Amino acid sequence: MEPYNVSNLTEPPLKDQVGSGVLGFCFLLGIPGNILVVVMILRHFKRENFTLHLMLNLAASDILCLLNTPLAIYNLLWGWSIGDALCKTFYFFIYLSVAVSLLTITLISVHRYVFVLHPEQWARLGRKGEKALLFILWATACLPCGLLTSTYGVVRHGSRDVCWRIHMSDQRRVAILLSEFVMNFIFPFSIITTSYCRLHKKVNQTAFFSDQRLARLIMSIVVTFLILWTPCHVVSLLEVFAFSVKSHNLVLYNKLQAIKRVSRPIVKSFINSCVNPLLYAFNVRSLRGSG
Repeated sequence: MEPYNVSNLTEPPLKDQVGSGVLGFCFLLGIPGNILVVVMILRHFKRENFTLHLMLNLAASDILCLLNTPLAIYNLLWGWSIGDALCKTFYFFIYLSVAVSLLTITLISVHRYVFVLHPEQWARLGRKGEKALLFILWATACLPCGLLTSTYGVVRHGSRDVCWRIHMSDQRRVAILLSEFVMNFIFPFSIITTSYCRLHKKVNQTAFFSDQRLARLIMSIVVTFLILWTPCHVVSLLEVFAFSVKSHNLVLYNKLQAIKRVSRPIVKSFINSCVNPLLYAFNVRSLRGSG
């Protein structure tokens, strides 16, 4: 077989070029944005303010995600020639950063609910308990990452090797897709919406916050969560449906898989990590005294 080199590769498909452009934009916007978040939080940091701890944790997970962007662009445009181990490591950190980000956003919603409506219960947790929560959050995020990254490796795609999911049975693929949908969407979104809806109801009844700043922040978090994560999971569910019709409608299956391949570089880019600073960092002033 002819040795792998860039000169042997044809021009990347348009979808990969567009996906790379989106990723590049996310990197250029997200890295400075999240660094600014960290600077702002550390500058105004209060040891007793757990909300700011969570926002700092969110910025750290977003930076971790965006640092992988150059490798993602490299994989899209030129394939993967730097080994199977690095391929798995690459996806481990992507999954870890996404999991930490989702768990942090979820914990922010739980913290706001308990802190506002049951402050005496949160006070019992103490600073050590809050630090333990952050440690548990990262440990919990690590648990599924090893399992999921074992499904990735260097595979042949057309004229080049790429770092992507290895070939597996349809049943295993469907199980993984549904597990990701439950863990990364149903579970966090259910907790977020339940916490914020209950909190919003109580806040309105007691007029706890003036100008309804918290209500606006709640809506921005929930709506942005939906906008940014729904496309990824719609594509995943589309793939699940494709496998369900594969045995009796191969034409439809191929069409759905083609849609998935075109959508993948766009909907699975790191947009969330460069948008989070706009949602959380610029609410530091309104939240600083309340958590």
